[in-house]
Amino acid sequence: MRYILQFILKILARATIAKYKPRIVGITGSVGKTSTKEAVVAVLATNWRVGQTSKNLNNEIGLPLVILGEKDSGYSSLIAWLKIFSRALKQLLITNVSYPEFLVLEYGVDKEGDIDYLLSITRPEVAVITAVTPTHLELLGSVEAVGREKSKLVTNLPPQGIAVLNLDDDWLANLSNKIKTRLVTFGFSQTAQVRADNWALSKDENNLVVGISFKLISNGSSVPIFLPGIVGKPPVLVALAATAVGITLGVPVLEIAQALQSMTLLPGRLRLIAGINNTSLIDDTYNSSPSAAREAIDVLSRFPLLVGARRWAVLGDMLELGKESDKLHREIGKLVAEKKIDFLITVGKESRAIASSATLNGLQPENTWHFTDSSDVGHFVKQRLQTGDVILIKGSQGVRCERITKELMTEPELAKELLVRQYKPWI
Repeated sequence: MRYILQFILKILARATIAKYKPRIVGITGSVGKTSTKEAVVAVLATNWRVGQTSKNLNNEIGLPLVILGEKDSGYSSLIAWLKIFSRALKQLLITNVSYPEFLVLEYGVDKEGDIDYLLSITRPEVAVITAVTPTHLELLGSVEAVGREKSKLVTNLPPQGIAVLNLDDDWLANLSNKIKTRLVTFGFSQTAQVRADNWALSKDENNLVVGISFKLISNGSSVPIFLPGIVGKPPVLVALAATAVGITLGVPVLEIAQALQSMTLLPGRLRLIAGINNTSLIDDTYNSSPSAAREAIDVLSRFPLLVGARRWAVLGDMLELGKESDKLHREIGKLVAEKKIDFLITVGKESRAIASSATLNGLQPENTWHFTDSSDVGHFVKQRLQTGDVILIKGSQGVRCERITKELMTEPELAKELLVRQYKPWI
């Protein structure tokens, strides 16, 4: 049944692209795809009608649904699918004057051949790769295989296409030397065409962290940027990627800066949330991978503390890492110890390796705890917090670490607005 649906959706999506001829921005990468998509949409929406991938619609079923203008993938009945097909045919027969001028699509990768299939539906005009890191190793096997699959998005661009690559990523820096179409690079690197300088955690008049600031530098111009409510380097890279796309498509830098500063932030991506007992929560519970966990721990280690306050790392399993899982979890544990994090709580099965590695590298065993289920963690931490403590909460989707954030936040009634996965199928 799934293959029949795929075939019908592919035909309808290709016909829709042929009729409306939207310009396509494609985004892939091991981390930051969805945040980058949201930022690109915010930038392009200053000048055009923009459609985008919704939720996790980035695979062989989801991507064509986005092209057809659908907003959800949770269809289980034949009647629901017939309604989708009916709407798609109507849109082909009767011109939809509000159809997007741009589509911003995520190209998801779980296994070899995924990008090939999605490219057979539509090829982007602008292709962005955010990073190539250890993710989806269960099916792809190695970072090299991940890179080969994701690089297809830029190596299959049309002659007039534009590749947008993160120059801070070693794999992509090497790939940049092989690009035959127009290339735009971004990152903290001094050689990136769109780069950031002087990034820092921003504080308010009460000396509390309220976001991040940096200078956006491109084509010899420098524009100050402030992103409220989020912390760390990953959001800066997201802003740089969106800027690179905007500049290549003719959006003025000042318009880009304004769009970035006013865009809605996604839940679960290094967001600051007020915690009980005047604590600060770094909510990074959307997902986890080795590179993302490293960045989050780095942010935690930089976070300024009040006198007597402590830093907590609550880390869940990093899933889908295959045979490299134990090694990669142990590397994270070593980093926790090296960064002098005060307390470590691990959640799940694989994360036991984080805890054992952390204690092996100097973290006191009495400052480390392990739980098999995230539902048990919030109450435990709540009983031990002191005023001013900072708590990083991060884990893969399957570990459901957002439950911990919900129990520790001062206003749990705002969970639906501030946290990930607060809709019925997940709850």
